[in-house]
Amino acid sequence: MASFKLIFFGLLFLCISKINAQKHPVFYAGFEGYRHTDFEDNSFGKFSVGSQIYQIKFFAPEIGFDYGGGTLPERTIFGDDFTIQNPIKGLLRQRFKFSVFTINPKLKFGEEDAYITFSPKYHIGRLMGEAAYLEYSGYNNRYIGKKESEESKVDTSFWSFAIGFEGFQISPRYWFALSIHYTLVDASEVWNTMEFSTEDAFMQSASTPTIGLGLRFYYNPFASKND
Repeated sequence: MASFKLIFFGLLFLCISKINAQKHPVFYAGFEGYRHTDFEDNSFGKFSVGSQIYQIKFFAPEIGFDYGGGTLPERTIFGDDFTIQNPIKGLLRQRFKFSVFTINPKLKFGEEDAYITFSPKYHIGRLMGEAAYLEYSGYNNRYIGKKESEESKVDTSFWSFAIGFEGFQISPRYWFALSIHYTLVDASEVWNTMEFSTEDAFMQSASTPTIGLGLRFYYNPFASKND
């Protein structure tokens, strides 16, 4: 049995070495920005780092880590003791963050420095939500301070999909990639457990699946004529 395994892996290595393949990790770092009208400035974003483990023909799997999030528009709320004569108001702030590990069985179609890519990426990690209820004075337009705050952390997993172009090559060691993304991250679940004493301070929904653009920088420290 042991001999069979040695023969199998030996043949596999031989096959890989005979084809045009990337046999060493290639590292990347990038940023993705998403437009969504539920968010302040109509956008949220994330940073990503990771590695394209290898490439054999059109198969180029990646693993990585993503960190991102967004802020909902600030919303004016009225306290329980609000009157026209005493217009004391409040301000509600909400934001979310996520930190996830990613697995991406990326597909690359093309040759040399001109690839069309398709990335069905799976994310798993933590989703964090924060909300703050600030007291606000209507007379001098100044914040008095944080009256209440809530935090929530939940486990999360979701998919994202991307189509892009990879191959803006600076040298055999450095190149860029541009892509269009659709993410299924859903931040609404972090607000479900939050509640403030003021009835008007209800949580805003944050249904976040949306489309965005991504830019990546790749670095191959093992570049050679065969890799």
